[in-house]
Formats: sequence, C-alpha cells, structure tokens
Amino acid sequence: MKMVNKIVTLIVLGVLSLAGLILFGYSEFVTKDILQDQPVAYEIINEWQLPKELDEVSGIDWLGDNKLACIQDEDGMIFIFNLETSKVEKSVEFAGAGDYEDIRIVGTTAFVLRSDGEIFEVRDFLSGNSKTKTYSNFLTQKQNLESLAWDKNNKRLLLAIKDKEPKDDNYKGVYQFSLTDKELQEKPLYRLNMEDSLLRQRETKLNKKLQPSALSIHPGNSNFYILDGRAPQLIIANSKMKFKKRYALHKDDFEQAEGLTFSENGRLFISNEGKGGKANILEIVFK
Repeated sequence: MKMVNKIVTLIVLGVLSLAGLILFGYSEFVTKDILQDQPVAYEIINEWQLPKELDEVSGIDWLGDNKLACIQDEDGMIFIFNLETSKVEKSVEFAGAGDYEDIRIVGTTAFVLRSDGEIFEVRDFLSGNSKTKTYSNFLTQKQNLESLAWDKNNKRLLLAIKDKEPKDDNYKGVYQFSLTDKELQEKPLYRLNMEDSLLRQRETKLNKKLQPSALSIHPGNSNFYILDGRAPQLIIANSKMKFKKRYALHKDDFEQAEGLTFSENGRLFISNEGKGGKANILEIVFK
C-alpha cells in the first residue's frame, strides 16, 4: 500500500509540476493592458472584407486611385485591391513561397520585406514585365521583422525589429536602408524604448512591451505610427521617434492587425489577417 501511495504522490507532483511549467510558459505570452478596459478611442468608418487569397494579408500600402497594394505571408505575390469594387483586380508574382511581411511602394517600384530581413526590390511591378532584385543584410529570423516604412524625405526605408534586438533587450532598433546605395546601416537610426512610460500600463516581459507589426509615416505631420498586432495597440511617435500617444486596439475589431498605411491625404488603413475568420481592411479615425 505504501508503494502505491508513493507512486500516486509522485504522479500528482509530476502533474502539478507540468501544470506549473505550462502556466509559466503561457504567462510569457500574456499581456495585460490597462487601456483595454477603457472605452475605444477610435471609430471604424469603413470596412472591406478580403478574398480568400488575402486571408493571410500581412502588409498593405496605398497606391492612389482608391487602390492598395497587398501582400500575404505565404506566397511571393503582390495583389492590387480596389477599395471601390472590393475586389483584387491584378496580381503580380515577384518571388517564390516565403514569409513576406510588409510592402512599400516607391514610384513604380515595390519593396517587400521578408521576416528574416531580406528586402525584395520589384521594379516596374505593374508593367507586366517586372524584375526582382534581393538584398541581404545582418538581420536574421531571430529578429522576426514585420514592418517596413518609406521615409520619402530622406530617400530611405526603415525596418523595425519585432522580436529580438541583437544587442539589448531595453530597446528595439529601427534600421535604415538607403535607396541610394541599397545598404542597411548596422547602427540603428532610432531606438524604440521598451521602458518608456507609455508602455508601463502593459504587464508583460520587457521585450514584449512593443512588437511592431507595421510602421508608417503620416504624410501630413511626419509622425511615426507603430502598429503592434499581437496584443493590439498603436503607438504614435514624433519625427525623432519619441513616443507621444498610445491607443489600445480592441481584439473584437483587430483580431490580428498586421498592415498599416496612409493615403496621401492622411486616411488611415489597417489590415487584419483572417485567423479563422475573414481578413479585412479597416479605415479608422481617432476620436
């Protein structure tokens, strides 16, 4: 009987230990956000449901004429989505399968970011005779890059680290890729401060306080808009990347917010992956 009791005790202890490990691991990913309990600070003024081929939409950019260039994180395709007809009117293949995360349009060229830091330059992407060139750099899949911004005034692209900054957990670097020499500078241009006072209302690990899934520059005031889709939030920073305002985005509206872009007159669009439901694009304004 003693042997049976001992075995039972060991089994119970083992189960409790396993449960503790699971709970600890789960807590690594849970983020509590005080702002989530407050009324929403934004209004959704337009919504577009996306077709099946964009269920995994991961990046969007404004093309003009009420059209968006969209990518998804499985296939090397650029989809042109018409906001007036709510349909994909054109698709352009630029590479094979891969984890593509963001897109920016510079003139007749599309730049696409893969999660390992590889940048794809797709020249004349709407011509029917596009040409693709790739640029490798020192970043890797460990950084898990999802955000690409076009800094028009300085002729450069900006890449923000999502997961693991190579050098320090207290910040995440924003690195510049020159459109003149096509090289990524090793020193970060900006540092997203994980200890900023605006992030203290989020109860989670330091390096999970902000995990950028999209980055864009407002065309009117040059403020940076930083989207975090995991526990959805939107950070507005000034032109020097000093945080000014933080908005919690409610899960009911933003299931998995991955893409962000502005029209030339400042309309703000955010895309959501399907994640079991239907992917969409939302146009929002802040109250």
